[in-house]
Amino acid sequence: MKGQPLTHIWSEHGDELGISQRTLYRYIDQGVLSVGNIDLRRKVAYKPRRKKKEVSEGFLNQEFRKNRGYDDYLKYMEKHPDTPIIQMDTVKGCREQGKRLLTLHFCNTNMMLMFLMRDGKADTVVEQFDMLTGLLGLEEFRKVFPVILTDNGSEFKHTRDLETTEDGKKRTKVFYCDPQASWQKPQIEKNHEFIRYVLPKGKTLNPYTQEDMLLLANNINSIRRESLGNKSPYEATTDKSILRLMGLMGLHTVPADEVNLTPALLKR
Repeated sequence: MKGQPLTHIWSEHGDELGISQRTLYRYIDQGVLSVGNIDLRRKVAYKPRRKKKEVSEGFLNQEFRKNRGYDDYLKYMEKHPDTPIIQMDTVKGCREQGKRLLTLHFCNTNMMLMFLMRDGKADTVVEQFDMLTGLLGLEEFRKVFPVILTDNGSEFKHTRDLETTEDGKKRTKVFYCDPQASWQKPQIEKNHEFIRYVLPKGKTLNPYTQEDMLLLANNINSIRRESLGNKSPYEATTDKSILRLMGLMGLHTVPADEVNLTPALLKR
């Protein structure tokens, strides 16, 4: 009832329950427990996908995407298969204007960083990169964020400023998904579901602060994941530079039973 996924609950209390995860789901489906299917978010049917739109020639010719498309990304990763990948996106409030959330997702651990921005402008996104570079230093920034994959939103169009510092030093490589192809960065899209458990679509982000986003990030990153051997993203993170960044930002694990992914976490 705190919004915790059953996989997270079972990984923490499976020994006490004495049943398999499959059996736990079956008991709920059969109505044996007080929790029912209606309480399981993943049981809710998805909306049918919209028909994919044709890509306009004008879009393909946008300058900021040249040599940075999804095919270029795949070719680069073929040559550098061990390079960590970070997926980037934004989360909007109820309107185009107002505060917006920048998210950076580490694909190898499912850890997600969240930065509340005053707006969704391209210059504001660059400011977050400059802030992180100042916080970590250029060399560590390069280690933590070597390759970034994002979508084609106008907030990410200042590619040169994202990839280089003010004095022209290289700090990362940015690639763009194909248009209307969010499935090309599935990990961050999936993690955004956790954000929407607490901040439903249509709710303005204007009343919130960066401290609120840190609290939300700590709860999301403390959820145990089957893909990580029932560890949380924080527990799976071992890179010293990322651990240092976590310390500088005030990120820390929330005890498993205290994780809350409901609107009550950030009541406004």
